Amino acid sequence: MNAYPYMIGFGIAEILLSQIPGFDQLHWLSLVAAVMSFTYSSIGLGLGIGKVIENGKISGSLTGISIGTVTQTQKIWKSFQALGDIAFAYSFSMILVEIQVRANIIYIYIYFAAYSFHLLTLYIGYVG
Repeated sequence: MNAYPYMIGFGIAEILLSQIPGFDQLHWLSLVAAVMSFTYSSIGLGLGIGKVIENGKISGSLTGISIGTVTQTQKIWKSFQALGDIAFAYSFSMILVEIQVRANIIYIYIYFAAYSFHLLTLYIGYVG
């Protein structure tokens, strides 16, 4: 799969968005993005819970299903690589909170609650 068209599209979108005057006054856009994210996660959480109820058991495993010539060792290695990528990305996430709001601690709690909700959605989707 070639990722260049996606990178070019993302770059074009950034250039277009950078042309919006008064971008600092688009607070409503953050609210829309947060609601969309919560809605998508809630849908995924509901579908995952529904799948677990439908199957009557938790069917996820570290090695997953068999796919062609991919061995179980390769799957486990890729799973640990993905966890490492998530941990690496998570280490920089507090910088954004510090930049946005230094004095208001409530945003940090909101951030952790949202992150925990997304992890729960990820876990439920995996076991479904």
